[in-house]
Amino acid sequence: MGRIFKCAQRLKVIRPSKAVEKIKNTKRTIFAGILFIFLLTGCFGEDYDVGVPAAHLQVGLQSLQTQLTEANVSWRSSSGEVDETIDNIEEFALEQNEIRVSPNQKASLEFKENEENGGDIWTDPTITASLWKNGKQTNINLKDNREFHFPTSEGNYVLEINFIDSANKAQYIGNIIIDKTSQQTEVTGGKLPKFTFMAMPTIKKINSDGLLFDNSYDEVCWNNCSDGSTYKYSEIHSGDVELGDKLLIEWSEMEPHPTEIYFHQIDTDNYNAIEKGEIDTNTASLEIEVGEENSNAQYAIEFLWKEGNEIVGKSMLNFRLE
Repeated sequence: MGRIFKCAQRLKVIRPSKAVEKIKNTKRTIFAGILFIFLLTGCFGEDYDVGVPAAHLQVGLQSLQTQLTEANVSWRSSSGEVDETIDNIEEFALEQNEIRVSPNQKASLEFKENEENGGDIWTDPTITASLWKNGKQTNINLKDNREFHFPTSEGNYVLEINFIDSANKAQYIGNIIIDKTSQQTEVTGGKLPKFTFMAMPTIKKINSDGLLFDNSYDEVCWNNCSDGSTYKYSEIHSGDVELGDKLLIEWSEMEPHPTEIYFHQIDTDNYNAIEKGEIDTNTASLEIEVGEENSNAQYAIEFLWKEGNEIVGKSMLNFRLE
């Protein structure tokens, strides 16, 4: 934006002030207009011609992001040419610093401008993600906001991210350790583990090859719920379903296990809960079949953790059918 502003300033100097106040002939006006268009086009062209972006991984609710390492890159821009070749990305990734995450932990990707060229605009890039383990590749389902979940199985994985913009390509890798053994998984001194350490519930369409169904999972209150911490439901992105489809919601990986669980139906006109029912905490999953009566409904599952009668943690899983 700063570069476009500077270009606009330069244009202001080039255009004569007298011509703004009073245009004396048509030819002069046409010439000034053409000159303005060419200069402005040049400004936008500079911002679109950017170098290799930096890829960052954010895990859970942590404020710090981890920059992923560039691997295979083929990029041409006004900042220069970048050609990098890595023969074995798994071996290369395992040499990098470890990034430790929890099973099924939520994460997101962010791409930032290269500070050397000052540009941060790319023309509708294609972004893909996958995990490697022992030579086997598994694709990751990225949401529109580039969020995803890590697997529930512990182990050492290689995260591969591909960023393709026009004819340019950049690949990034990360050395991922999925491990829950070193984390607190019980209420200690009336306190729950950090929310980012807790495994998240999953929601999948049965027979969908394990792909997660669109949802949002939020912390309502955590280790400080004395104010009641009411939750405000909001509009969320709908997941695609057809009549007869079945959804499976699971929370067996959540440790400690929730003390109480409630199922809410949400009124999508005012986003208030219109029905609430309790779910047996001896179960760790819920199956929903899509029918005429719920083909365009929004739901939420409320998870509560209590110490005695006091609520010490509350979270909410939201999803909508369409």
